[in-house]
Amino acid sequence: MLKNLIAAVAVLISPSSYQSPEARFWAWFQAHEETLFSVVTGHEPVCAELKSELQRIQSDLTFEFGPVESGRREFVLSADGMREAFPAVISLAAAAPVLTRWTIVRFRPARPQYTKVRFGGLELDADSVQFVAERNGEKADLIISVPGYKATPRKVFEQAVFLLLDRMVGEYAVETGIGSVDVVASEHRPKGDWRALTRLGEIIRATPIK
Repeated sequence: MLKNLIAAVAVLISPSSYQSPEARFWAWFQAHEETLFSVVTGHEPVCAELKSELQRIQSDLTFEFGPVESGRREFVLSADGMREAFPAVISLAAAAPVLTRWTIVRFRPARPQYTKVRFGGLELDADSVQFVAERNGEKADLIISVPGYKATPRKVFEQAVFLLLDRMVGEYAVETGIGSVDVVASEHRPKGDWRALTRLGEIIRATPIK
């Protein structure tokens, strides 16, 4: 009897029974896959649960769902623009099991066809926002000209601009290809080679994701 009990305890604490945080997350994801696949608004309770599960791995992790197309859906793992969370995105994606209905995407991809963002009651359109760039080693420092820009306590304009940058070139390229970003009002901008933000992809290139 004692011998059998010792053997049972050994199985419970053996290294093979340990589940990594990444494996635990994907087990949770698979257990809720049907509900997640059916998400429409992003406000469903399962989305709050999903974000909580991601933040058990790293506090900055977040996500996006793409539309359902041909029976598949994108699941975007994002570091929410925080460079220190990039390794967590990469390792979590690498640990993903085969999911026949999902495409796992590392970092928010560029979606330049969507030129408008809304944030904090503000709407910005990349067609009316302009930039000038200056090379800084492997990166480019940007000055962003925004019509009607004004400083706000929550930095609403600045946050909306970073959302547009993500749209134009993708989250990974913003962090690896862009240096400093200064936001100014159109009427106060310096002279320079100003171009619509929709052309940002012409000069910003991300380093390959490792």
